[in-house]
Amino acid sequence: MPSASDLLDVALAAAAAGADVLAEAARERDASSDHLGLRTKGASGDVVTEIDLRAERAIRAALAAHRPDDEVSGEEYATTGSGSALRWSIDPLDGTSNFVRGLPHYGSSVAVQDVRSGAWLAGVVHAPELDLIYSAGVGLGAYRTSGDTRRRLHGPAAGATPVLLAVGFSYDPEQRIRQLAELPARMAAFTDLRSVGSAALGLCLVAEGSVDAFIETDLYEFDWAAGALIAEEAGVTVKRPATMRGGILAHPPHLPVE
Repeated sequence: MPSASDLLDVALAAAAAGADVLAEAARERDASSDHLGLRTKGASGDVVTEIDLRAERAIRAALAAHRPDDEVSGEEYATTGSGSALRWSIDPLDGTSNFVRGLPHYGSSVAVQDVRSGAWLAGVVHAPELDLIYSAGVGLGAYRTSGDTRRRLHGPAAGATPVLLAVGFSYDPEQRIRQLAELPARMAAFTDLRSVGSAALGLCLVAEGSVDAFIETDLYEFDWAAGALIAEEAGVTVKRPATMRGGILAHPPHLPVE
């Protein structure tokens, strides 16, 4: 089994390959939206573009160059590989709606799991328009890199104010109604609310302490795989769903949230 450090290097390279596609596409988007190849999948508002597909192909190619025998599960293409001890979970463009509308909060997410134990070993969220790379390897800590600056992350500080809750909302109308109905009770421990539009970045914001908790009740594994490990390695408590689709909750130990 490769070390967590070695796997993190692969994750960084793969996420960078996806982010390079996103950065180029953002420049094209700002010039003209005609190239996006926009279509809706599933619930109304859940969009996918040709950029999602292009970025996933770039990530898969990078993984194949380094780890050709590993299993790869992605948002846009079928799972490939089998029988390996490692499985990669990738979201080529987390925050597609933000990207389409010109908001900078999106990125490529890459994480790797030990198939036998279920443990997540390394994860990277690369947000090119924000010039931010969040990364973590199990037992290695979590970091945020911007340009030449690399900072270790330690989660939200106790006593920080205002106390911010970050949330995500489902594209499914019935799910969204339930989420909105639950918000007043959840806000009892917080002073304000944020919705970033990217679960991967929402979890990273808890890891860096910019918000105090993140909750989303309707996600797929590739949405949270990298961000959850980054938050955990920053000392944040993370409750993952038991299945490929479900809710996730991240908060510091000093701020219990249910």
